[in-house]
Amino acid sequence: MPELTVTSDSAYVENAFAWARDQALAWVTTDVAQGNLSSYWAGYPSRPMFYSRDVCHQAGGAHLLGLDAENFAMLRHFAASATAVRKWYPVWAFHFDGAVAALDYRGDDDFVREIPAVFDLTWRALEQYDWTGDRRWLDDPDLAAYYLRSVDDFVALHDHDGDGVPEAPGTGDIFAGSATYNEQDADHPLIVAADGIGLQYAALTALAKHHGPAYGERANKLQQEFLSTWWDAGQGRFARGRTADHGLDFGWGLESSWIAPMTGLTGDGVRNEQFLDFVEQQLELSPPKNIEAFSYLPEVFFRHGRDESAWRWIRHLIDSRDDYPEVSFTVVHHLVAGLLGLRPDAAAAALSIDSHLPADIGRLTADHVRVGDWDLRIAQEGRHTTEVTLHSGPGPLTVTVGSAGHHTIEPGGTVRVTTQTKDPS
Repeated sequence: MPELTVTSDSAYVENAFAWARDQALAWVTTDVAQGNLSSYWAGYPSRPMFYSRDVCHQAGGAHLLGLDAENFAMLRHFAASATAVRKWYPVWAFHFDGAVAALDYRGDDDFVREIPAVFDLTWRALEQYDWTGDRRWLDDPDLAAYYLRSVDDFVALHDHDGDGVPEAPGTGDIFAGSATYNEQDADHPLIVAADGIGLQYAALTALAKHHGPAYGERANKLQQEFLSTWWDAGQGRFARGRTADHGLDFGWGLESSWIAPMTGLTGDGVRNEQFLDFVEQQLELSPPKNIEAFSYLPEVFFRHGRDESAWRWIRHLIDSRDDYPEVSFTVVHHLVAGLLGLRPDAAAAALSIDSHLPADIGRLTADHVRVGDWDLRIAQEGRHTTEVTLHSGPGPLTVTVGSAGHHTIEPGGTVRVTTQTKDPS
């Protein structure tokens, strides 16, 4: 398979991509030792392991780098680890040979677990089906069972008040279970967190595509309940979570604040924009202490058209040159899928493109982007022109560029589309 490349009128972007690509590929552990799973490092560089949360977030960049076998092996391994005795939580971390990482696991009822990870795994695995069109993501018995158990059995077991949302013990002890990905807030523990609800919403929405509208209806009900009860008009923000006394906490919650808009839970419109203003303000006043937390921010702002803000945080990740694996993997994803605005549906032979180029970048080209078995070159000039070349593939591919309609490209063909979208000023 030809290697993914990025060219641009910005030497900064080209150098950043080369660094991120090489750094990410250096973390691949598939053939490093006999007995390793197809795998890559996903967690602290000091820990030879792959973590559930990290793999979920690194999978998009990993696909672009040709690491589909690794994504499948690791995400499937987590899915298979979620058993009844573990109360349907997946194990938090594994060594590269597939052995449970004892550092985070003391027993079947005493291991690190965070509610958002349960749903994140379903959402991100089904995203890989969108990228690859590989039926194993739907048909593999361990994955197929996990998807439904994550939103059915897991929720039923941990939803103690019957509102359709699982609760954590609220002790702040991650070995007993946390409601949120925000591990910096153990002194103010939550029983329900907005990032958990957001990822539950994302999992249900993804499942609706493959298991029928009932899952979409559940996602809509979850969102409407959140929008109607978790908003405070006086403060102009959504709550980050619910505390043990069942009161809503409207403070700054890092992941428990920004993952909700990243998944679309907060909807669109005035309230969502007010909340994003709050998130942006707090990121400047009280940023996270760990570099990997920043790796989510471009997704948050790209989703809601705040492209200059997304670019600000991509630059922050790039300039860090941090060796935490999540940084390099997500920089690859942000520079290609994020900036170009790629939304694949390989099974339907379709790709949507919507430029998010900031003012700093006049031209960006990604060559050998893989969508299913199609090999593409995607070039953008500002936000006004997109050119797509289909190097090869099993047949025609339908490409939608912004609001310019659908274009069918045959293998060996090129389409050039000019849109009415203005370049950023």
